[in-house]
Amino acid sequence: MEIHDELMTPGCPQCAVKHLSAALYHRARLVGGGEDMEPDPCTKHLCVAYINLVEVRTGYLSHLWYAVGALARSEECMAWRIGECVARKARLMLEEHGLGAVMDVLRLLDQESAPTPADWAAAHFAEAMRELPAFAAEMRMDDLIGSIERVRREFFETEATAADTAGEGGESDMAIKKAAAKKAPAFLKKGDAKAAKAACKGGKCAGKKCK
Repeated sequence: MEIHDELMTPGCPQCAVKHLSAALYHRARLVGGGEDMEPDPCTKHLCVAYINLVEVRTGYLSHLWYAVGALARSEECMAWRIGECVARKARLMLEEHGLGAVMDVLRLLDQESAPTPADWAAAHFAEAMRELPAFAAEMRMDDLIGSIERVRREFFETEATAADTAGEGGESDMAIKKAAAKKAPAFLKKGDAKAAKAACKGGKCAGKKCK
């Protein structure tokens, strides 16, 4: 399967659904409400870094320095706290060793940080909005299932259409064609070269290896 590795693109509906679903999973793990519903900003950025380093391991190498940026933001948030900052340790490891440090940094973050479900949910929700920025207004943390369904209705074919087109290009191909044609953001309608590849990171979701 071919990987189309682009960090900043018109949008990837399939990736947005993945992150919204992950946010739903972590939010469902929250108990009691109140303080445990609120993410810690510092730890949220650590989670964003972790999520993107996992993407690097999958083959999306452009996410490496985005993860370093998330660690730097976490480090800034943690500046007033006592003790050595795990974000700084992780950032320096990646800056010194690059891709060779990814697994070590993932282990470090596993061992020396303790994200709550709220932190993970907020990080995945932020990634969903980054993956599909033109549709961000339709995504709501308090209605994740509805958000997922709105993305699917907008960018993916219906089950009936899928049955009718089985064997004629595949469901993923049809979904991406629909993403390009149906109610595309204005910047996708101006003849931009990327528009031809649809709203899915240069077409990487079209039956190819996606996140």
